[in-house]
Amino acid sequence: MASAASNDFQRDAHGKRVILMVEDEVIIRSVVAEHLRDVNFTVIEAANAAEAIAVLSSQTHVDLVFSDITMPGELDGVGLARWIADRRGEIPVLMTSGAAVLDGSGPISRLPFVCKPYGLEDIEERIRQLLTQ
Repeated sequence: MASAASNDFQRDAHGKRVILMVEDEVIIRSVVAEHLRDVNFTVIEAANAAEAIAVLSSQTHVDLVFSDITMPGELDGVGLARWIADRRGEIPVLMTSGAAVLDGSGPISRLPFVCKPYGLEDIEERIRQLLTQ
């Protein structure tokens, strides 16, 4: 029974898992977000780390953050992942990039990573895997 209660806690009011997608490329963000909505996720879109932090600092429930690494602004995706680890460590983070790679050092290097370009079904599968761990 406890497992059912924790499953309910991790869903939005419509019974869907909530993904915060952080991507500065509007077309990529829109296409991926639409696909994830089509397969029964709730998606909150953010164009950069500052927007993502605003969501994460609010009372909004988020089950997983899917973030690009290379983004404009004060913090890139790695900085965002560090912010999440420090303040919201219970939220899994999936990183992506077509240019940057994780440098292999420190706790951020252990984050799940997918290289761009990726398939929509591949991202959906990785997200589902991370949410069941």
